[in-house]
Amino acid sequence: MVVELTSVDAIVEQYSRKSTPMKRRLYVFIGLVFIVCAIIGIWVPGWPTVSWAVPAAYLFSLSNEKLFRWTLTNRWFGSTLFDYYSTGKTLPKHVKTWIIVFITVMSAISIWITDLAGDPGYGQVFIAIVWLIGVWFINSKVKTRT
Repeated sequence: MVVELTSVDAIVEQYSRKSTPMKRRLYVFIGLVFIVCAIIGIWVPGWPTVSWAVPAAYLFSLSNEKLFRWTLTNRWFGSTLFDYYSTGKTLPKHVKTWIIVFITVMSAISIWITDLAGDPGYGQVFIAIVWLIGVWFINSKVKTRT
C-alpha cells in the first residue's frame, strides 16, 4: 500500500538523507550536470527533461536539502517530480508501458545500426542484454501507481 505524501516538507523528511562531505560535493556536482541536461530538454525537442531531473533529485536528496526542495517545486518539472515522490516513487501503468516501448524501439534501432556498421554480433548481443535488463527493471522494480 502506498501512502501519499501531501507536502514538500513531508517528501523531504521521508527521502532526504545525509552523506559525508566528500560524497555531498560529488552528488551535488553530478546532480547539477543532470539539471543542466534537464534544462536543455525544456527547449530541445526530443531531448528528455524529467528523465534527467529524476536522478538529479535523487542525488540532491542525498546531498543538499535546498536543491532537493527546488527540484520538487520548480516550474518546469517540479510538479512531475512532486507527483513521483508524493506517491512513493511510483509510475502510472501507461507511463511504464511507454517507457518499455521507447526502450524497445531505441534498442531495435541501435541493434540495426550496429549491424549495418559491420559489428560481428558482440554489439548487438550487448544491446539486447541491456534491453532485457532495462525492461526487467521497469517491470519488476518500479512500483506501479493505481
